[in-house]
Amino acid sequence: MVRKETCPTCKGGRYVSIKTTAGTAVWKKCPDCGGQGYKVRLSR
Repeated sequence: MVRKETCPTCKGGRYVSIKTTAGTAVWKKCPDCGGQGYKVRLSR
């Protein structure tokens, strides 16, 4: 069975804030879910 679960890193928002060396925040796609907002989990 395939289940879609909310990504724990971005919490479904699809983007995460990454601080640069200059101290500003840049919004990029979540690296854990690839910007989908969820992860696919296979269960038996």
